[in-house]
Amino acid sequence: LILGDSYIDMTLENIANGDPMSVYKDEEMANMTLRITLNNIWVSFLTYVLGVFYMIGSAIILFKNGVMVGAFQYFFVNEGLFWESFLTIWMHGTIEIASIVIAGGAGIVLGRGLAFPGTYSRIQSFIISARQSIIVLISLIPLFVIAGTIEGTLTRVTELNDGIRGLFILSCAAFIVFYYMWYPYKKFKSGFVIEEDNQKIIDHASPD
Repeated sequence: LILGDSYIDMTLENIANGDPMSVYKDEEMANMTLRITLNNIWVSFLTYVLGVFYMIGSAIILFKNGVMVGAFQYFFVNEGLFWESFLTIWMHGTIEIASIVIAGGAGIVLGRGLAFPGTYSRIQSFIISARQSIIVLISLIPLFVIAGTIEGTLTRVTELNDGIRGLFILSCAAFIVFYYMWYPYKKFKSGFVIEEDNQKIIDHASPD
């Protein structure tokens, strides 16, 4: 139901042929990189924009993608291929999946302005939230390019040493934690604040 019969049958055939990860090798590198990058940017944009439905849209997309990733990974676990699948999938998936989750978080921030306007009107609160969240979404575009490039070029090299692949995955995870968690927290604790001209937004959004 989640992955589809055709994909399951193809992967079972690949497993029987001794190359369970050959799905990443079937397409020419440049075409695969471009297709995956554009698809990931589209998914992140959709995840973000659907947050306008009072955050629910972003939450649904995140849940749907979480179920797909879980089913995908467990399929290989069920076939006794956890380690090989993990080292292959998360070569690119560490940045890709984390970026989609962050895009969903930005979408939730976007919808929060409508759901919880506080002392502002809903339109005022929405504009403020949109300004805050769109910066995060834009910052993800280079990461999707990187993730698409990795998937189109490095992920297919399944014969690469397991230690090297594991270290690469840890390096990608460390970057995400540093740039989107530790560094913003450190800047916030040091007193760094981006001053927003909310009054101008309020005046612009207020009826005459």
